[in-house]
Amino acid sequence: MSLYILEGLKPWVVQRVSAVYIALFLFYSLYCGLNVEVVSYIHWRGWLFQPFNSIAFGIFVVAVLFHAWIGMRDVILDYVHDIMLRLFFLALVMGVLVGSGLWVIRILLFSMVE
Repeated sequence: MSLYILEGLKPWVVQRVSAVYIALFLFYSLYCGLNVEVVSYIHWRGWLFQPFNSIAFGIFVVAVLFHAWIGMRDVILDYVHDIMLRLFFLALVMGVLVGSGLWVIRILLFSMVE
Protein backbone atom coordinates (compact mmCIF):
# COMPACT_ATOMS: atom_id res chain seq x y z
CA MET A 1 0.00 0.00 0.00
CA SER A 2 1.54 3.27 -1.03
CA LEU A 3 1.94 6.30 1.20
CA TYR A 4 -0.18 8.41 -1.17
CA ILE A 5 -3.23 6.20 -0.56
CA LEU A 6 -2.81 6.50 3.20
CA GLU A 7 -2.58 10.29 2.97
CA GLY A 8 -5.87 10.44 1.07
CA LEU A 9 -7.64 7.81 3.16
CA LYS A 10 -7.18 9.55 6.52
CA PRO A 11 -8.93 12.84 5.57
CA TRP A 12 -11.66 10.86 3.80
CA VAL A 13 -12.35 8.81 6.94
CA VAL A 14 -12.23 11.91 9.19
CA GLN A 15 -14.71 13.72 6.97
CA ARG A 16 -17.13 10.76 6.87
CA VAL A 17 -16.94 10.14 10.62
CA SER A 18 -17.38 13.84 11.39
CA ALA A 19 -20.38 14.02 9.03
CA VAL A 20 -22.06 11.13 10.84
CA TYR A 21 -21.38 12.69 14.26
CA ILE A 22 -22.63 16.11 13.10
CA ALA A 23 -25.86 14.56 11.82
CA LEU A 24 -26.39 12.51 15.00
CA PHE A 25 -25.77 15.52 17.25
CA LEU A 26 -28.16 17.69 15.22
CA PHE A 27 -30.89 15.03 15.45
CA TYR A 28 -30.27 14.68 19.19
CA SER A 29 -30.44 18.47 19.66
CA LEU A 30 -33.61 18.70 17.59
CA TYR A 31 -35.18 15.86 19.58
CA CYS A 32 -34.29 17.55 22.87
CA GLY A 33 -35.50 20.91 21.60
CA LEU A 34 -38.86 19.55 20.48
CA ASN A 35 -39.48 17.75 23.77
CA VAL A 36 -39.31 20.71 26.14
CA GLU A 37 -42.36 22.45 27.51
CA VAL A 38 -40.86 25.93 27.72
CA VAL A 39 -38.39 27.28 25.17
CA SER A 40 -36.21 29.89 26.82
CA TYR A 41 -32.61 30.91 27.21
CA ILE A 42 -32.53 29.62 30.80
CA HIS A 43 -33.69 26.15 29.77
CA TRP A 44 -31.37 26.05 26.76
CA ARG A 45 -28.41 27.09 28.91
CA GLY A 46 -29.31 24.49 31.53
CA TRP A 47 -29.45 21.83 28.83
CA LEU A 48 -26.15 22.89 27.26
CA PHE A 49 -24.21 22.89 30.53
CA GLN A 50 -25.21 19.40 31.60
CA PRO A 51 -21.97 17.38 31.50
CA PHE A 52 -23.01 15.00 28.70
CA ASN A 53 -24.37 17.80 26.51
CA SER A 54 -21.33 20.02 27.07
CA ILE A 55 -18.97 17.26 26.01
CA ALA A 56 -21.18 16.34 23.05
CA PHE A 57 -21.33 20.00 21.97
CA GLY A 58 -17.56 20.38 22.28
CA ILE A 59 -17.04 17.30 20.10
CA PHE A 60 -19.63 18.72 17.68
CA VAL A 61 -17.70 21.99 17.31
CA VAL A 62 -14.42 20.13 16.74
CA ALA A 63 -16.13 17.85 14.19
CA VAL A 64 -17.57 20.83 12.31
CA LEU A 65 -14.18 22.56 12.23
CA PHE A 66 -12.35 19.44 10.96
CA HIS A 67 -15.12 18.74 8.44
CA ALA A 68 -14.98 22.30 7.12
CA TRP A 69 -11.17 22.28 6.95
CA ILE A 70 -10.99 19.06 4.95
CA GLY A 71 -13.73 20.18 2.56
CA MET A 72 -12.28 23.63 1.96
CA ARG A 73 -8.74 22.27 1.71
CA ASP A 74 -9.79 19.81 -0.98
CA VAL A 75 -11.62 22.50 -2.97
CA ILE A 76 -8.62 24.86 -2.77
CA LEU A 77 -6.14 22.12 -3.72
CA ASP A 78 -8.30 21.10 -6.69
CA TYR A 79 -9.13 24.53 -8.10
CA VAL A 80 -6.39 26.98 -7.10
CA HIS A 81 -3.30 26.19 -9.15
CA ASP A 82 -1.00 29.09 -8.29
CA ILE A 83 1.09 28.00 -5.28
CA MET A 84 1.22 31.39 -3.56
CA LEU A 85 -2.51 31.97 -4.01
CA ARG A 86 -3.18 28.43 -2.77
CA LEU A 87 -1.10 29.04 0.37
CA PHE A 88 -2.88 32.35 0.94
CA PHE A 89 -6.32 30.75 0.73
CA LEU A 90 -5.31 27.80 2.91
CA ALA A 91 -3.95 30.19 5.54
CA LEU A 92 -7.09 32.32 5.30
CA VAL A 93 -9.38 29.31 5.78
CA MET A 94 -7.23 28.02 8.65
CA GLY A 95 -7.32 31.45 10.32
CA VAL A 96 -11.10 31.68 10.03
CA LEU A 97 -11.60 28.17 11.41
CA VAL A 98 -9.17 28.61 14.30
CA GLY A 99 -10.72 31.98 15.09
CA SER A 100 -14.19 30.43 15.03
CA GLY A 101 -13.09 27.66 17.37
CA LEU A 102 -11.54 30.13 19.79
CA TRP A 103 -14.69 32.25 19.63
CA VAL A 104 -16.84 29.24 20.60
CA ILE A 105 -14.51 28.47 23.51
CA ARG A 106 -14.70 32.09 24.66
CA ILE A 107 -18.50 32.12 24.46
CA LEU A 108 -18.79 28.87 26.40
CA LEU A 109 -16.31 29.93 29.09
CA PHE A 110 -17.95 33.32 29.65
CA SER A 111 -21.39 31.67 29.69
CA MET A 112 -20.28 29.26 32.41
CA VAL A 113 -19.16 32.11 34.63
CA GLU A 114 -22.49 33.94 34.57
